Amino acid sequence: MKQVLDRHYKGLADDYDRFLYYSEDFVRALTAKMIQMLRLNESDKFVDLGCGTGMYSLAILEQLTFKHDILDVDPYPEMLAKIPSNAPIKRLATAALAFSKRPESYDKILIKEAIHHIPEREELFQNLYQRLNAGGILLLVHVPPKVQYPLFSKALERCEQWHADPDELEEQLRAAGFAVERSALDYPHAIPKEQYFKMVEGCYMSALSSVDPEDIRQGLAEMAEKYQCQDTLKFIDHFDYIAGKKRFTSRREGNQQRVRTLSEAVSKTTVLA
Repeated sequence: MKQVLDRHYKGLADDYDRFLYYSEDFVRALTAKMIQMLRLNESDKFVDLGCGTGMYSLAILEQLTFKHDILDVDPYPEMLAKIPSNAPIKRLATAALAFSKRPESYDKILIKEAIHHIPEREELFQNLYQRLNAGGILLLVHVPPKVQYPLFSKALERCEQWHADPDELEEQLRAAGFAVERSALDYPHAIPKEQYFKMVEGCYMSALSSVDPEDIRQGLAEMAEKYQCQDTLKFIDHFDYIAGKKRFTSRREGNQQRVRTLSEAVSKTTVLA
């Protein structure tokens, strides 16, 4: 898998946002739910793990100001290089598992459509549980194995093998000690057929990079026949939101967190007054 991923992401860096940004409305819809489920606030030390080009970090920054720079982590420097240099974002080029072993602590961690690339998920979740402060949240935003994309049959089959089972992810989070909350978001796309075919030809999904090039050529022919009467492809993009919250280890710790939250609320009220 690593060779496939290396080839995919190193080659996709220049086209990543063009293929996957879709629209401002799409990114805003996903990030609004991320902010909600992460319960993000300005004092959080926030990590975007497997951040790619920083697309979602940048969109979150449009909606929320942090006291600390966001930490964007990705194994591919080619992707991190696309983050604007003036953004309040620190960049770290390393793999997720290696990052999880570093001794620093954080409040909130986002993993957006990257967890299926990590075979050592049990170890990763256990490590991230230790990295989070009490009450901290790890959020997985994930596309399930069965997708509703207008792809060719072999690509749809590969997605079923490539993407992680959300129920299994929930079990692994619970086994690591997290209290788990689940939700979902369905986003309706309407993409010009010519544009979507170019995205498939360019292997916009990592699962497509694991498909033989000849199968992709044949698949595009299959799609052309199936959608010959359509100029626009309409489909639903389903995202599972799986949040793991680190439990407080003692009543005292929980009380201390509540006092901090209350103090912040009082401070804001005083400023507004």
